[in-house]
Amino acid sequence: MKRFVPVTLALAAGAIGLATPAAAQQAEELRVSARKPYTHKQSGLRLPTTLAGAPRIKTLKIGEHLLDVSASYESPDRAELLSLYVYRQASGAVPVWFDRARWAIENRPDVYGQPVAAVGAPSFVPPGQQTASGLIAAYTLNKTPYRSTGVAILPFGQWLVKLRYSSKTLESASLATAMRKALAELEWPREVAPAPAASPVADCPTPLVLSGEAKPAPANGAAALMAAFMGLAMRADTKKQDVPAPQPAVTWCRDATTLKGGGVYRPDAATDRYLIALSDAGRGIFVQPDAANALLAKSKPAEPSWSVAYIDLDVITNYVAQDRLPPPAQVVEDIVRGPVNSRVSTWGENRSIDISPRAFSESAGKAE
Repeated sequence: MKRFVPVTLALAAGAIGLATPAAAQQAEELRVSARKPYTHKQSGLRLPTTLAGAPRIKTLKIGEHLLDVSASYESPDRAELLSLYVYRQASGAVPVWFDRARWAIENRPDVYGQPVAAVGAPSFVPPGQQTASGLIAAYTLNKTPYRSTGVAILPFGQWLVKLRYSSKTLESASLATAMRKALAELEWPREVAPAPAASPVADCPTPLVLSGEAKPAPANGAAALMAAFMGLAMRADTKKQDVPAPQPAVTWCRDATTLKGGGVYRPDAATDRYLIALSDAGRGIFVQPDAANALLAKSKPAEPSWSVAYIDLDVITNYVAQDRLPPPAQVVEDIVRGPVNSRVSTWGENRSIDISPRAFSESAGKAE
């Protein structure tokens, strides 16, 4: 059956704020049997009743469609605490989200003090896979009741699996081994789609090419509509959930820009585009040259235009195009708090694209 993609002029012409990041969304507890493994139906991964000997105590979801679920495990004596997350791979890649997960540990002195990373290779071969596509880090702690903590992230088709493990008994090197064993305890499907080898991100060799704050580009309704369809085509879920849509290999680097709400990462060290990774839960804001505008340009070369899109696990929100590459701070402080061109649903049988009438207004691109 073909999927139905209705296009409506449904968004208000006024400002519509950024969708709530996962970290601030309401978590809802799932009703699952404590005596049976929980099967994440979207990916086929089965979460056991115990992990590393610790019973499963809670299972949660964030948002709709079970695109972000987690399970908590804790030993009866509370010496071992494990949190397992399964969420859709919607933007970025394993190295990006691993870097954000490490940042969350290394930059919380109020919680973790001054964590010391264990010596050892960060890459590992996940269960059922053939390449070192997963990344892992373990730390010695000097402040919390726990002796060590760690994080591991691996790709699983079009999903990411993240394990957080804190222990009052294990030192950091032993914890890294325990995390690998815990991941092997999960009930993986018989066939897992191949994934590229992963390595931690490095600093970008050159800075972004910026030329001051950006302003809204002239409105182009056709480009706005094409951009919505392009986003749908690139990030729509596949019929076979364990096989992701083919994507070109990308090496991500860490930009020097510092933001309060996330990190800035660039594909293949590009100087004209970037991803703002929000927390470590797969959501991000991608800024890049507006491909739709270039394809539809009446004059050659096209007038410069940059697209700004907030990529959630099931929705892409496209904001008003900009006349130049906007500084990351302007994006989070201004652009994503302003007008929206379109919203595109990227999950489920019935897709929809909502276009704002503002995208077709001749006055939309004028500075207010």
